[in-house]
Amino acid sequence: MLSDRFDKIDKYLAQLKGYWHYSAFSLDGYPAFNDNNELIDFLESINQEELLLYQNNPGLLHPFLKAFIPDLLDINDPLFQVEDITTKLLSSNIPFWFQKGIKGRKWTQIDQFSEHIDDQLPVLEWCAGKGHLGRLIHYKQHSSISAVEWNIDLCIQGRDIAKQYAIPQTFHHANVLLGEADSLLKPAQHVVALHACGDLHSHLINVAGQCGTAKLTISPCCYHLMEDQYYQAHSHHALHTSHLLSEVKLSKQDLKLAVSQQSTSGSRQTQLNDQEVWWRLSFDCLQKTMGNTQQYMNVPSFPKTLLSQNFAEFVKWVMLCKNLSFHLPEDLSGFLIQGGERFEKLRRGELVSQYFRRPLELWLVYDRALRLQELGYQVQVSTFCQAQVTPRNLLIQASR
Repeated sequence: MLSDRFDKIDKYLAQLKGYWHYSAFSLDGYPAFNDNNELIDFLESINQEELLLYQNNPGLLHPFLKAFIPDLLDINDPLFQVEDITTKLLSSNIPFWFQKGIKGRKWTQIDQFSEHIDDQLPVLEWCAGKGHLGRLIHYKQHSSISAVEWNIDLCIQGRDIAKQYAIPQTFHHANVLLGEADSLLKPAQHVVALHACGDLHSHLINVAGQCGTAKLTISPCCYHLMEDQYYQAHSHHALHTSHLLSEVKLSKQDLKLAVSQQSTSGSRQTQLNDQEVWWRLSFDCLQKTMGNTQQYMNVPSFPKTLLSQNFAEFVKWVMLCKNLSFHLPEDLSGFLIQGGERFEKLRRGELVSQYFRRPLELWLVYDRALRLQELGYQVQVSTFCQAQVTPRNLLIQASR
């Protein structure tokens, strides 16, 4: 039962919260890890080669960590497994033009997600982008399709593609968070949402449940993209029985942990990701020194072209963005060294926190599934594609 699975994961996460519930970027060193000094000594002893090995193969690290955290479960423990309904084969009879402009992994996600839509109900694609998923479902099932999307440019591009290939696909330009798409939800309908973020899929669950939509197929994503500062339970079950919610206020930073695992990136992309984290931490060392403060300063998303320039240009951009006016020292190398030291500790700390990514994501997905059950749906949680295609491969299927 979903509630039993939820309760076991909930208890596990609450019991070991000291190993994942912390703000890594705001720390100058290691988290307390429940005052587990032996664990910190072990992490310090890991060399660069071992660090890379354990990042890519966390299962190899489990026997060592378990010596310091006896209750730590392996990443592949049965508690964290769901039904696997993935298909490794791509559909072979799809015209080549369906894939035009869609990168390989994204196409595989769309194709394998569409394999789990097998009825003739009219389909509404929620937060559809250009509507690639809906068009493929129409091709496979010959069902009526429509799409809702807030970005007008994507709506226009989607309409043009549908018109070019004579596909009867209707686009609705609407902001779903303002309720502008609520009237599009009907009882005799199958609503699909592939990686609709945070409040976007949460709003869908609530409104579809209220209007009695027949079927929902959702792959949630980016749980931290929500208006509330702290997580609010979706289901009554989680709200009233969760050990985690009673002991921990789940912040947006906590929720980011659930989606922090990325598909395998190329070496260049990995280097850029590491450089970004290093520079963010180095800037934090700088602003603390210049501002005589211990308060962490969050740096917003920035143009990645900045990473091809020098650190001083990055600092100037952040200062302008954050309206900072302190005098910039001529030599910033010392702050890069401090940031590098923090970066090394951050990466080693993540060797531990990575064991809680999937449990936390499952906790969030089960909370949504339980909410749908409470709204009168039969619900199944499974995976729709391999983790190598996307780590966000959990699927919620709900039917009246």
